[in-house]
Amino acid sequence: MQELWWTAALTTGLVGSLHCVGMCGPLAMALPIGRLPHSQRKLAIGLYHMARIIAYSGLGLFVGTIGQGLLLAGLQRPVSIGAGIFLLLWMVLKRGRLSGLSTINRASRWITQPMARFLQRPTLSAFAGLGFLNGLLPCGFIYVALTGAIATGQADTGAMYMGLFGLGTVPALLTVRSLPNLFPTALRQKFALFTPLFTIAVALFLLIRGVYMPTTITDKTGQEIPVCHGATVEATR
Repeated sequence: MQELWWTAALTTGLVGSLHCVGMCGPLAMALPIGRLPHSQRKLAIGLYHMARIIAYSGLGLFVGTIGQGLLLAGLQRPVSIGAGIFLLLWMVLKRGRLSGLSTINRASRWITQPMARFLQRPTLSAFAGLGFLNGLLPCGFIYVALTGAIATGQADTGAMYMGLFGLGTVPALLTVRSLPNLFPTALRQKFALFTPLFTIAVALFLLIRGVYMPTTITDKTGQEIPVCHGATVEATR
């Protein structure tokens, strides 16, 4: 089952990277790489993306812990179904322009203001700070990935899920920086069209998983272990 989660996470990152090129590409282009010594430039880019992935993993650890608690409470099936419904409703609200973007923009100022300061300070620590804060910025595909992470029902799996998601976004962001002519502005904006299609696919996956999820989960003992609210855990060898 974990292999399926890893595939879903990496695929979300790879597909989401097209969205990231449209939304985060301008930030990648604005990084003050040229103000660093040549010997530090590759390290700075590496630190930026590493810190971004660490931020994603931290978010995954948080929501995965919540999902693990819900699993122990016997609520993992409704969580998976609810996550799928949430994504579908979110897409409807977004298309209806009722997603509260102005509220999100105001709430994200505590992130964007220090990012602006980091952009003025071309140091290795500033690049790491930029990457970490960028990983915390509100983003549609991060919501999609976090929905999958909470549905894993495990803290470590949620962290790994989001880490792989972040890793999947790196190639496109590196390319838009090094080969900007491949991603003109008009093309980057069109990439956002992939968001609703893939979001619907993830929502359907979570719904189907929730509907057909077994009522017992297995561990190494070969026995069913009561958990809570009548839920049991059954072991595999």
